[in-house]
Amino acid sequence: MTAREPPRGSPARRRAARAATWCAAFAFGICALGCVSSREIVEDPFFIPEASGAPQITGVADVGGGDVPLSGEVGLEPSDGVAVIGETLWIHGRGFGRQPTVLVGGRPALVLGRTHDGGILARVPAGAPPGSQPVVVLNEIGKGSFPIAIRRYAAVLAPGSGQVGWTEVGPTGAKAAGSTPLANGRWLALSSDGRAAYVAEASGGMIDVIEVPAPGAPQLIYRLDLGPGKVLALAVAARAPVLAVVRKNDVVVVDTSSPLHPARSEPRALPQEIRDGRIAAADVSPDGKLLAIATELGNQVMLLDLGVAGPAPTPILGALAVVPEIRESVLCDLAFTPAGDTLWILSGDTPRSLSVGPQPTELRAVRVGNDPQLLAHLEAARVIGVEAAGLPDRLGVGRALPLPSGAAIRLPPERNAVFFAAATRPPAGTAVFRLGAEDAATAIVGSPGRLGRPDVSPDGRWLFAPSVSTDGAVRVLTAAIDGRPVAGDSAQPVDVLPGGPGELPPAARPAPELRVQP
Repeated sequence: MTAREPPRGSPARRRAARAATWCAAFAFGICALGCVSSREIVEDPFFIPEASGAPQITGVADVGGGDVPLSGEVGLEPSDGVAVIGETLWIHGRGFGRQPTVLVGGRPALVLGRTHDGGILARVPAGAPPGSQPVVVLNEIGKGSFPIAIRRYAAVLAPGSGQVGWTEVGPTGAKAAGSTPLANGRWLALSSDGRAAYVAEASGGMIDVIEVPAPGAPQLIYRLDLGPGKVLALAVAARAPVLAVVRKNDVVVVDTSSPLHPARSEPRALPQEIRDGRIAAADVSPDGKLLAIATELGNQVMLLDLGVAGPAPTPILGALAVVPEIRESVLCDLAFTPAGDTLWILSGDTPRSLSVGPQPTELRAVRVGNDPQLLAHLEAARVIGVEAAGLPDRLGVGRALPLPSGAAIRLPPERNAVFFAAATRPPAGTAVFRLGAEDAATAIVGSPGRLGRPDVSPDGRWLFAPSVSTDGAVRVLTAAIDGRPVAGDSAQPVDVLPGGPGELPPAARPAPELRVQP
């Protein structure tokens, strides 16, 4: 016998319709929860429950250096068990709440997003110490902690060798960490967050982009075409997504907001006096607003405004004639300090000036800032001669050690440490010289081979310098910043790149460059 349906409009018919609607909605909700991937980014923060207790971390996975989108499913690379500076961490657990704070190695980490499984996506911050470090999640009720291993790399480019070498920088020194084949590389820079290494070709208009936190080892992932033109300098801002590519007639400002896939802008013409003056060196300020260029003709240093874009030449904000009485070029290198308040200039013997006799090796500290009057009337606040150094090459700036809480005594900006590689006098090889608050530079590491651009660990305690031998082999030398003797394995040179024919004969290769992740 078939059950008779209630008549239309009756209370029983209405109750049955409501029940069917509730069942369908409940079934849809269950399906939606089951169909949402755990990698899906949470767009509505109210989907995340409020904290009802202290966070509980069940695991932390390192998932590569890629960007995290604002919506959709996030692309995660396989975890290799070691987190690298700039790498994304996927923090699993429960009870995190809606606005958790994340610390990695005691430093605040940027929360990039939340996933539908309740997880947190955060990035290993610059300055995080290497080794085993805690990942801490805090909410208004308490905190949870989970240990991870953190690695910091230093990139070593030996132009003409056909590869980029890597060393792992630890609390007690460095050790070799492999290499990446790379043809025709000449200039090296690291993104401000450490995720990407940029290598510009010696000729042509290509920039190779290396993902430093890639699983296993750094990998070449992208090539950016800048168009024809020989690159004369490559400089990155320490605190802004700006990469400046300096060529003979123009500068290309590259937006590194997405470090692994940077975006180029239209070339900006350089002023005629720079194009005619032949570029010797260049650097960009930490905030990405100023470009400093040293020219061979007249030994001039000029500051350009990168905040102005357009068809007109990039405006000059200030200029300084370093040694106008010398007719040949003696400018070797220049570099902004990490604070951006001082520009260091290195001058001395160059291959171009040898014909007119020996020149003194000198360091100049020029104060710069946001005051247009200061920029328009540049002058050296400090000039130091270094008699023990000849043929100066590359310049590196120091990082100040963290001051204790409540400390009030600070050195003037031009008294912070600076380092440069040069030949020793009398000729006995090369050395890296350190100039600090004192008015005399001292050699803190030496080598019978040629030394290249040095760099300093983020904690300001270790100096690393690349040295190339006559057969093209590259080593990394380690020295304590304060000049104290280094004992044990930390004192031993690290073999980074083997000798070999490469792309250029070893004797014709430019000096190597080394850059440490922030």
